[in-house]
Amino acid sequence: MTNVDSTYEPYSQDPNYIAANSALLEDVPLDDVTRVADLACGTGLLSGVLIGRKPTLAISGIDLDPVQIEIANRTFPGPVAKDLDAVREAAAAGTGAGCFMTGSAMELPFDTDEIDLVVMGNAIHLMPDRDRFLSEVSRVLRPGGMFTFNSVFYVGTFVPGTEAVFGEWMKEAVGVLAEENEARAARGEAPVPRVRGKGSKAFRKDWLSGDGWSEALDAAGFDTVHCADRPVPISEEGLGMVGAYGGLAEVLMSGYPVDIASHCLQEAAPRAFRKLGIDEVPRNWLEVRATRRDPAN
Repeated sequence: MTNVDSTYEPYSQDPNYIAANSALLEDVPLDDVTRVADLACGTGLLSGVLIGRKPTLAISGIDLDPVQIEIANRTFPGPVAKDLDAVREAAAAGTGAGCFMTGSAMELPFDTDEIDLVVMGNAIHLMPDRDRFLSEVSRVLRPGGMFTFNSVFYVGTFVPGTEAVFGEWMKEAVGVLAEENEARAARGEAPVPRVRGKGSKAFRKDWLSGDGWSEALDAAGFDTVHCADRPVPISEEGLGMVGAYGGLAEVLMSGYPVDIASHCLQEAAPRAFRKLGIDEVPRNWLEVRATRRDPAN
């Protein structure tokens, strides 16, 4: 079995992925924005796009995965601050900086009303308590501040007629796993172990539609100003890279060792595309922008 890079870095460099996330931010106004929080920031793609648009931004990125945080700090295309206090100093001086920290988006290290803009790329579906998360975002945003996010895990993500592609991908991944078990048996080894009960919230049956997200945001004190689908093509290579990412592999092939699950999903992508005779498949991304209401009004 070949070694697979299971970090998010390869997929974060996929042109279609970069284009989808860049599009999320292209209409976000930055004139009155100084402090930005990039939640579940991964490798810092959104932060990089924002600092490119406005080099004086002071950006704080937070992610649970220290590997992604290391990548974000290493690849950020701007000055890197050592900690949150240094980001605050950069904001006060108007010099701009980025700082990426390991932490949970459910418990943000910011003061009340401290942040002008909160962004979140393709991760809101992973929050374990939706209402609590939105309440925390509302707490740290100043009145009138904006929260924008996208997601491919929502009601409406599958372009009609494409569901079979993703089903075939999973079938082929199971086939790769079967081949691995056959090879192990031939060597007199035990099959790949699996631990049950490790499913992720992203694949539970509580996805929201765009209207559902607007209702949840309204209950948390936000006014939705934009909510739309964006079709984004996924290439054979792109599907293989996203499947190799350990965070997704442990969801799609729950309970199996992450390195093996990543390998199976990466190998399965070209098999599925060849079997179906396709070069790419579209999938809708939900894009949402909402502003925090002023509780005094």
